[in-house]
This record gives sequence, C-alpha cells and structure tokens, in this order.
Amino acid sequence: MKAGLLSVVLVALLGFSSKHHVAWAEDAAAQPAIAQPASAQPTTAQPATAQPATAQPVTAQPATTQSTANPAQQQPANWGATAASPTQQQQWKEGVKAGDVVDAAEPGYEYVYGYEDYLEEPLTEDATGTPAKAGGDSSSPKPAAGAPNATGAPTNGTMKQRLTRSKRVKKAPFSNKEVEFAPAAEVKFGDDIDDEGQCEKEIEKYCKDEDEGDGQLADCISDAIAQSELPGDGEVPEISDPCREEVYQYIVKKATNINLNVPLAKACKNDAIKFCNVTWFFGYKAGQVISCLREFKNQVDKKCKKELFKAQKNAVIYIQADPMVWEACKDDTESLCKGIKDGGGRIQSCLAENRMKLSWTCEEQLFQQELESADDIRLSTRLFAKCMPDKRKFCKDVEPGHARAKDCLEEHRKELSGPCQEEIDQMIEKRVRDLRLDSRLRSTCENEIFNMCAFQGDLDDMDTYDSTVINCLQDFNAEIKNTECKRLVKKYIALASEDIRFDVPLAEACADDRQKFCSAVAPGSARVFRCLTNQRTQLSPICRATLFDEEVRFSENIDFRVPMKEACTEELKTYCKDMPHDNALVISCLSEKKNEKDFGKACKKEVQEYEHEVSQDYRFNPRLKKSCDQDIKTLCPGLCNENDGNVCGGKVLRCLSDHSSQIKAKNCQKEVYYFEKMEVSDYKNDIILAEACRWDVDKFCSTVPAGQGQVHKCLREHRKDLSENCRKEELLLEEKESSNIELNVGLLKACKDERKLFCKDVQPGQARVFRCLAENMNDADFGSPCKNIVVNKLQRRQNNWKLDPPLRRACKEDVADKCAAEDSKNSEDGLVYKCLVAKYEDIKEGCQKELGRAIHMAFFTWTPDAVLTKDCDEDINKYCLAARPNMASRPGAVGSCLANILERQERMGGGRSLLEDAVAASPAPAAATTPATTTPASSGLNAQALQGAKLSDKCYVLADIAEPPNIKQAFDSSLSFALLKSQLDKLDAATGIPLVSRDRRGTARAISLSGWVALLGITAMGALILFGAVTAYRRFRGLSDRDYSLVVKQQHPPAHGREGHK
Repeated sequence: MKAGLLSVVLVALLGFSSKHHVAWAEDAAAQPAIAQPASAQPTTAQPATAQPATAQPVTAQPATTQSTANPAQQQPANWGATAASPTQQQQWKEGVKAGDVVDAAEPGYEYVYGYEDYLEEPLTEDATGTPAKAGGDSSSPKPAAGAPNATGAPTNGTMKQRLTRSKRVKKAPFSNKEVEFAPAAEVKFGDDIDDEGQCEKEIEKYCKDEDEGDGQLADCISDAIAQSELPGDGEVPEISDPCREEVYQYIVKKATNINLNVPLAKACKNDAIKFCNVTWFFGYKAGQVISCLREFKNQVDKKCKKELFKAQKNAVIYIQADPMVWEACKDDTESLCKGIKDGGGRIQSCLAENRMKLSWTCEEQLFQQELESADDIRLSTRLFAKCMPDKRKFCKDVEPGHARAKDCLEEHRKELSGPCQEEIDQMIEKRVRDLRLDSRLRSTCENEIFNMCAFQGDLDDMDTYDSTVINCLQDFNAEIKNTECKRLVKKYIALASEDIRFDVPLAEACADDRQKFCSAVAPGSARVFRCLTNQRTQLSPICRATLFDEEVRFSENIDFRVPMKEACTEELKTYCKDMPHDNALVISCLSEKKNEKDFGKACKKEVQEYEHEVSQDYRFNPRLKKSCDQDIKTLCPGLCNENDGNVCGGKVLRCLSDHSSQIKAKNCQKEVYYFEKMEVSDYKNDIILAEACRWDVDKFCSTVPAGQGQVHKCLREHRKDLSENCRKEELLLEEKESSNIELNVGLLKACKDERKLFCKDVQPGQARVFRCLAENMNDADFGSPCKNIVVNKLQRRQNNWKLDPPLRRACKEDVADKCAAEDSKNSEDGLVYKCLVAKYEDIKEGCQKELGRAIHMAFFTWTPDAVLTKDCDEDINKYCLAARPNMASRPGAVGSCLANILERQERMGGGRSLLEDAVAASPAPAAATTPATTTPASSGLNAQALQGAKLSDKCYVLADIAEPPNIKQAFDSSLSFALLKSQLDKLDAATGIPLVSRDRRGTARAISLSGWVALLGITAMGALILFGAVTAYRRFRGLSDRDYSLVVKQQHPPAHGREGHK
C-alpha cells in the first residue's frame, strides 16, 4: 500500500490525476437510518441496489445515514441487513487509513464493511440498522460492547464503509475509426495493457484502483517506471523488465495511428479535421496526424490539448513513440547510440550529445521535438529527472507549463544541486543560440523583432540556427518600449554578463583566446569575462573588439554586473533602495556611499573595481557617453578610435576634465565632475596618472591602501623624490582639486564643521569655499585641524600659480604673453609668480589685484624659506621676530608687521604722495572680516620698536604689491582732492554718514554717492564764497565790473624761512 501511495504522489507531481481512488472515511455522528428492504442481498456483481444513487465520489458512512441528504454519501441498500461473509470480515480487518474517496458509479466495485475494535463513543444504533430509542434504549437488546451480532458486524466500534474491486471485466476488442482519414485500428483491452499480462503484479501493487481501458493501466505503470528512475531517498517502485517491455510496446504502437489512441482520437477529432486532413493528397504516414496536431497544440481545444500532452510526454521518453523522429534518426541511433535502451529520453540525449555527427534530417526532427517541449519541464526528461528534488525544494508551488518551473529554477541557479544546475545551464546555452526555443520571447517581442531587427519572414516558420535576432534585441534594449519584452531581453543580457557560454558573440569571437589565456577558469560569476579583460592587450582583434562592445553593454545596469549585485545586496537595500538600476544610477549611488561606516568590504571592493573599469574609457559610463557626445566632438575630436576595440586609456576623460570650463551641456559637466571625484579618491581611477606613477607608488606607497585620496597624499609627501612624469601628473590633479572643495578629500573631511558654520551659503567651485575658510580661520570657533590644512594649502599655492584658481583665471593671458617660458617648465619654484612680480607694471589690473592678494596671503601664512616670501625672510627676522619670536605662530602677524614697516618707511622716506600721508594719518574704521590688520598693535609691536626699520629693495617690492588696494592710484595726482578726502573723512566721523567707501580693512576705496553729493555742495559753497569775495573787493576798490583780471597771490613765509627754502 505504501508503494501504491508513492505512485499516487508521483502522478500528482507530474500534473496528472488518477481517475479513481479507493477511500475510507470515519463516521463522525450517528443519524437515523432509513429502513431498507429485508430482501436486499449483498452481491459481488453490480445490481442497482448495490450502487449509490449518483456517480459522485462517496465517503464511507456509519450505519445511520440519511439516504437523501447527499447522494454522494448514501449507504448501500442492504447495509447491516445480512450477515457479513468471511471475505467481508477479512476485509474489515485489512482496512486502510480513513479519508480517501471513490467513484461509486464505476463498474467493478461492491460495498464491504470494516471496523476497528475501539471507539470512545458507542454507536446510536445497532448493527441491524434498528434505530435506538430515546435515552439510548433500542427496540431490541444490544449485544455486549465489541461483540458481533447476528449479522457478524460489530455492535460497538467505528463503522467504516468502502468500495473494493471485484475482478475487472475484460473489454472486447473493437475496430476504431474515430478519425475518418486515418486508418482503422483494432483496439484491445479498451485501449490498454492486459491486467493479467506481464504487468499483473505491478498493477495489483501500484494500480489496483485503476480501471482497464483508455490507457489508464498503462499510464499508471508508466508513471511508476518514471518514478523508479527519479533520484530521491523514498521508496522506488519495482518494475520488472517484461512489464517495462509490454508498456513500451503498447506506447510505441499507439503512436503510429491516432485511432489506436482512443482518448486522443475522440478529443481531437474535430481539430484533426481542421488542421491535419491532408492525407487525401500526400497519403498517410505513420504518426503523421499526431505529429501534425502537436504543431497546432496552441490552437486546439482544451480536451485535445490535454491528450496531446500525454502523447508528447511519451514521445520524449521513448524515441520510437515519435514515428517521425524515429524514422529520421534510426540510422544515427544505430551508429551513435548502439546499446542504449530506449526509455527515459536516453536515446534522445545520446543523439543530442552527438549533434555535430547527426544527419540533417535527424537533427531537424530532434530540434522540432525539443522546440515543442521547450516550455514545460515535464517534457524535458533529463531536466525533469535531475531537477525534481530541486523543484520540490524551491518551486513546489509553481505550476508546470509556460516555462514557469524553468524560470523558477533559473532564478535559483546558484542554489541548485550540481546535476540540476548543469542541466539548467545547458538548457540556457541552447536557448540563447536559437530564438525558436523561447516561444515567449518570440511572441512578446514580435513587433520589436520585425521593426528593430528588420527580420523578414514568419517567426513560427524559422528553420535555421540563428542567434542574431536575440543579439539585435540586446543591442536595442534601451529603445524597447514594450515593458515585458524589455524585461525578457534584460534577462538575456544578465545571463550573458554572468556566463560566457550564454554570450554567443563573445563566446564565438574569443573561443581561441579563452582556450589560450583562461582555460583553467570555470564559467560563471563573470570569471571568464574578467580573465579576458585582464588579458586585453594580448587578445586577438576580433575578440578584443567584441569584448569591448560587451563591456559597454554590461556597464549600463547593476543587474549585468553579477558579482557586484551579489556583494552589494544589503547596501542596495540600505543606501540605494529607491534608485533605478538603469543608466548605472544605482552604481553611482553605491560609489558615493562607499566610504560610509557600515558599507560592506565586499561591496566596496566591487564598486572600486567598477570605478577602475569605467575610468579606462568614457564609453563605459553610459550617462557620460550620452550627455557629453557633442562636447567630445567639439573639444576632444580624434582622441580615440572607436572602431578598433581598444580602450581610450582615459584620454577623452582627461580632455573633458582639462576643458571643463568650456563644456556646454550641464549634464556633461555633472558627469565630468563625478569622474573627477573618482580620480581624487583613488589614483587608479586616473589611468594616465596611475601609469605615470606606477613605479613611484611601488617605491614610496606600496603599503598605503587605495581610496579616500590616501595614495595621492603619500605621493605628495614624497614630491621631491617623484619621477618627473608622476610629479607633473600629481600637479595637474592638485590643480583640479584647488578649484572645488568637493574634490579635496582631506580638506573636505577636516573642515566639514567649519564649512557648515562659516560657509554654508557659499556654492562650491572657483575656490569660493576655500577662500571663505581662509578668511575665517582666525575665528575662535575655527578648529585646529581645519586651520592647519587650510594654512598648508595656502603655503602650497606659492609653488605653482595654477594652484590658485582666481589668479589662474585673472592672469591667464598675461602669463601666456609675458611668462610663457616660465610656465612651460611646470616648475614648483614659483617661477611664474616671480615673472609676474618683475613685470607688475605691465600686467592687467585684474591680474595685479589677484597677484597682490596671493602675495598678501603668502605673508599671512608666512614660513621661513617659502617660495614667494623668501626675499623678506631677513627683514622679518630682523624687525618682526627679534622682538616677538612667537609672532610666526599666529597667522597674519608677520604680514601686519611688514605692513606697518612699509607704511612708516613710505611716510618717512618719501615716495608716497601727500594723499597717501593723508590717508595714513586719517583714522580708519575697525577692520571687517579680515584675517589680518595693519595697525602696530595688531602686529604686536609698538611704534618705537619699528623706529628706523627699513625693508630691503626686494622685500619692499613684495610688501608694496601685497598691500590691499586703496585709493592711492585713484587720488595720487591731486593734493586738493586729498584735502577734500580728508575733509570727507572728518564729516564722515562727525555725521556718521558714509561718504567714503572702504574695504574690509578700513582703507578708503572710493567716494560714495553721499560723498559726491557732499563734494558738490562744498564746491557750490566755495564758488559762492569766491563770488561774494570778488564782488566785495571790486566795490571796495571802486573797480569797474567789466574788463578786469583777478590775480591771487600766495603769502610769502618769513624771510628766514624763505632763505632756508632757497
């Protein structure tokens, strides 16, 4: 019985259901019984009184059942009326578990009764069927509990009812011509095997509840045979070889003529006439009609489709059950698969393994059978046999058909058992090479195949091996609008990115290279793909070009980068769960978050690998490629050959970075900025720099981990020892970093809080944030780590003018015109600065201003022997540090000291105009937000300490240029104007009205609008006074009002003063 139940389980798993099940049911409650005729007798035949009223499955009922409540639960008319026979009593004792169901309308059954010796509750009626009286009394005395009454049935026990089989009635042979245009067929045993033939024992053991006819016994034994060949730890049905042969011959024979398959002929009669009635013209051929119906299986009705499936299943198990295939492959089977027994799809598997040796007709017929079976795992015998345990484990709730089970197994490929995974991989490998094996892709993407891939013909009639359509769909994946089609195509790309066997173009182009360089690398997890990319320079041209095309395709989506997707499962959920996968957007998200505290090491490693790859060629970055297309054509033409399969080596990316200010497309600017962030973070992401500094990294920074700019920092610490090429590359990178704080990893990290406190509204770019930090670094709330790095950056700027973005912009033309020779040396000795200082009078005003600011900041962060301020070191030590040695430790103190010396020297030694003296003598408002002041107090020295101090000529020039711009140039030519300015200052102080515009140091810059109004008033008043004086004088002298000249003479000083002057 146990083996029989296993066979039932197999049938259920295969999608079939046996037509009949023997069943038992335990009584739940006693009901009043309907009196039955006393003359009714039990019988082993099939009288009407021995069967239920309907043909519904019935559940065994207790002695008291309401006969009309449910026809499916009626009792036999003679139940409890006569004594049970010895056979029936024996059957009671052999009862099986309760709960099964039987079809009471089927012939060959009779009712018998069984019992158990124990029941917690006594029955409410005796075994004779007499109802009990109220209170539990009956009209006749009850036997003792558990004792049989006169009928032989128990009086106290759980009553059970079942149907058991009498001897099967043999069906007479008959001639079947259900399908008129097929030959008539002589049918035996009602179209079944003989239940008393070679399979008699197996039928009794595994199929005792099956009827004979319509292939039911044969199907049952066939299922048992299939189960015996499945892997597993359960009980395996034992089927003798003679029985196997009988079933085999039966199946093979009925496949030759549709009329031999009675259920199929009945179900498919109309469809056969509709689709396959061609024998009148071509003549009849064995198996022709069944084969034709299989071709139209998607168009026939449901009943026909169900019977066709049985025929298909037999055909994939036994090659001779498909006469068309057998006819085409008979000779190949004899020569290539001799000795292999038919069954279990073994011969078909053998032929498939020798596909290259098959005849053309055999190969085509085998492929046609494979095509018909592609969407259902039950029709793939090898896959079904090897993957059944995995299906139960991972896909137990997935119904077979429409490739559902196969899809489920594909999703769990990494978790499958070895044999099952191997079969799944082989199935995928075949499918990616031939569109015909994927019916869903053909139907779903039909419009795209015709419109995008210019396919001409009928997809259902494709008869050639071809992977070009699938490759075409992958090429145009970004343009596909059909959501389901796009999903299926993306699935193909994902498979190709993982395993080279599923990437037909790459597998074919790199077959020899793979054997040469990667023969020891197992396929899967993109291992072969990475092996080939590591050997790029040694690959054949065709392999290299194809590999490059695939890299471009796989860079678009994290789903196509299997190792990264697997390593970053948690990070995707934590940091980028709402990011779309297309256009590498989610990869960019991971890249930006890779330095987070909880970011996994495995994921970070994969992200860094991706960054290294995309840095080799701009085409590996899909967003940059698209958004910068026009700018590349304009700014960087001809830098990269796009047809030879070689990477550009970062040339185009370097070009875009160098011309970032000229890029027009905003999205392109954004993508170039993203690339620059990768460069400054990891030196490997700058391909040109990495190549130039390879030996320097090995020599000085071999133990320094890549990432967060650590290798760059190490190289700069050894700047003087670097090779010339590496030094120049690092200098170029520093130039980029100086323009945007976001590119300066160390500064960004150290000054995070200060940026929020002092510069939160300052937009990054053009060194604006850095300038803001520098101006506020003497604030009490400014942290020491940030201050130190800002000071270091300011001092570093002195070495090369390009590290100062404002100066670089303002002096670009002057440098190109007057200091080109110095600039071409890319030195770090401040040569361009010195050139600009020497030619200060000849450069433009904007450049003068920025040069003055740069030298001013150099004095502000003075250190001994600095490039720009070296000429003042002796003066600083003599006049500033001698009195206050700790002055150098406070930013701005040395600069203030020099400013005071310069002011005193100019006042005492001449060279300064009266205007300058007036400006210097006038009180200035308190300084605004400046890192240094120019008063003696702020320098830490009093006026007496600076008495007699005089700067050297070179230092004087630097200090003079470094002085913040004032009104000297604007008002130097006019003493009267200077006096007016002095008067305005007095009015300013007296009235509080701002008449003079001042800078943050309090130095007068210009006259304000209010000042001009005041000047106009003073002028008018002066003119009025002068007019009044002249008029009064003329009247006093009696002079005429006409024709006169006014001469104003200045009063001479005393004689001794005049002599002294002479």
